[in-house]
Amino acid sequence: MPTLISETDVKLERGDLLRRVPLPRAVSADGFLIEPPRAPGLHLSGLLRYVAQKSKITAYINDVAEEDLPIRWMLGRVFEEFAASLFPDMVWQPYECQSPLIMNCDGINAGENNIITIREFKFNRAKKYTGADLLKKKTVWMWQGMGYCLGYGATRVQWEVMSVMEWPDPLWTQYLVEFSEKELEGMQRMIDSNRAGAIESGFAE
Repeated sequence: MPTLISETDVKLERGDLLRRVPLPRAVSADGFLIEPPRAPGLHLSGLLRYVAQKSKITAYINDVAEEDLPIRWMLGRVFEEFAASLFPDMVWQPYECQSPLIMNCDGINAGENNIITIREFKFNRAKKYTGADLLKKKTVWMWQGMGYCLGYGATRVQWEVMSVMEWPDPLWTQYLVEFSEKELEGMQRMIDSNRAGAIESGFAE
């Protein structure tokens, strides 16, 4: 099982609003934001959808379906872009990897002791997960994190999770997780064994 290094609830202050940094965004000649281009082929997200469907992981399938619900999609983007603007040492949406699959993580930075750390932002329409529950129940999140580690040459992922149903106020929690070499090798095998099936089933872009 992955190792939970830390679990930290973020406490924002008003002064944090004055320390935000601009996020790099391409702008069209008409003044509209331009989404980063996506290369054609099988992306990590496509492979995960295929494996989730094959494994009948209905919670993830339902989450993916929510991309068709603009308000939920908007709230996730609002949280990611606001939170990302609070980390000047993080490279937001750094670049698109091509191996072992096409992927683009939310962010990356040199964390504690200059260890490369993937950053992933999640908008959770539920109560806060304990660190133990995150590791045990969010299987597809773990697969996603390991896929990013393989692509960017890392072993650590820090999830930034906004849990909106926590009472009495929404709660932003950081979970720093480390994957072993054996776990990453297992993820590589999962990619290799499902790549052809995902492409044949139409999950490539």
